[in-house]
Amino acid sequence: MHIYINIPSMSKIVLPEGVIDFQENIPPKETMLLAPVANLIAKKDFHPALVDLFLETASNIHGGGDLLTEPGQFPSMHYLSFPLNKDARRYLKSGPPFLQRYLPFWAASLIERLKFIIIPLITLLFPLFKIFPPTYRWRIRSRIFRWYKELQHVEEKLQRESHAENIELCERRLNKIEREVALLSVPISYVDQLYTLT
Repeated sequence: MHIYINIPSMSKIVLPEGVIDFQENIPPKETMLLAPVANLIAKKDFHPALVDLFLETASNIHGGGDLLTEPGQFPSMHYLSFPLNKDARRYLKSGPPFLQRYLPFWAASLIERLKFIIIPLITLLFPLFKIFPPTYRWRIRSRIFRWYKELQHVEEKLQRESHAENIELCERRLNKIEREVALLSVPISYVDQLYTLT
């Protein structure tokens, strides 16, 4: 007997003799069945992250096949009664998203959601990253160069007034500058400017 099925959501399944119970020989002969195709159906507001999780679970449980289905037959994109969700289509074509292959579901899902915050944030912070090095250099140099200004004031004062009282005052001021500079801490790349000062 030949059966031709022209309904996409129905399929023909051959049940071999004795496959259900070998001892009792159930079924007693090869039996042809007409079976509806199983569909996973969700509402439109179903969360996209859960689509991947459900399909991964369905693949793990049913992907290897059984008495009635071949391996890889469920879940699949074939014989559908309803439109296929875009996230489900992506999963069935490419497998789980990149992050879910290497991270637990909760971590991959969190990063996936955070990317909508992180990417604009990086875009906003990028100009600041460009401004930071010059600002940092200026800040370190200003800590050193303020003492050069102090030295210049002392030098100008000595040139204007060279009597003993003024020289003693300037010497005390120079000693104070030397003590303050000795306590100054700067990165190694700026040490040469500090040594020149001392």
